[in-house]
Amino acid sequence: MNIQGFLDNLASQTSSEETLRAYRQDLSRFEAFLQAKGLRVTQAKPSTITEFINHLSIAHGSPLAPATVARRLAVLSGFYEFLRDNANGTVTNPVQRVKRPKVNNDIPRAVEDDVLAKLVHGITDLRDKAIVLLFVYSGFRLAELCQLNKDTIVTRKRKLADGTFEYFGVGEVIGKGRKRRQFMVGPIAIKALRQYIKECRTKDSISALFLSQRHQRISSRTVQEVLEKWCKKLELPHLHIHQLRHSFATRNVNAGMSAAVLQTLLGHASLSTSQRYFRVKPERLSREYFAVMEFISKCSPI
Repeated sequence: MNIQGFLDNLASQTSSEETLRAYRQDLSRFEAFLQAKGLRVTQAKPSTITEFINHLSIAHGSPLAPATVARRLAVLSGFYEFLRDNANGTVTNPVQRVKRPKVNNDIPRAVEDDVLAKLVHGITDLRDKAIVLLFVYSGFRLAELCQLNKDTIVTRKRKLADGTFEYFGVGEVIGKGRKRRQFMVGPIAIKALRQYIKECRTKDSISALFLSQRHQRISSRTVQEVLEKWCKKLELPHLHIHQLRHSFATRNVNAGMSAAVLQTLLGHASLSTSQRYFRVKPERLSREYFAVMEFISKCSPI
């Protein structure tokens, strides 16, 4: 199997190390499965693909979630399309005839506010707290956070109504599809970030914002392990990094942010993707309803 050739081709389309890592892992498992069956990659049939998915479920100890199955089928299909393109169409794609599970992606899974509060308040490591707060107050993707340098986020200040100032952050990052996008970082995250840099990073000249224990740029896997470690230590349910991005979006929507602004901040190519978050919580519903009622009572004769 020409896994490396496929990944090199994929790398020209995405800057996400996490995507490449996941694809390599899925294809390596498929290669080992075929070897155990004594099959070449071109000998696989639709039934072989189905058997492979069942094999993964057994190894996992429980049936895989529909989204997981769909993702792994997409990986295999992409790989076979790569083989077919490089064999002038003589290789067939067995995944095309495998039924895909129905996946409900309509409602993103944000973290409940009480769980989020316990997580943030429970983290005692300055680096780890800054990482989590950046996800919550900027909406970064995992690969985007890992590429940050110490000079990527520029601190700005704005004057509040009471005459005091608060600090926030702005910057640009290379997002999905290698597209540059602007981001903003809220005051709480900026405060945590400035404390981390002041106490942990003033004595080195390394450009990367977050470092591993070996003083190298932090990897996607390490960031995931950071979240897993604190969830376990604080006895919280298992959380995924992407849920923190969902939390950023959901919290902003329920505070009144428009779909157009959210689309820009999240770097979504399509407005419809951002609109998935617009399931308004009861507290926002009540707040806006009574605000409108107050306005009507002042302006209407009835």
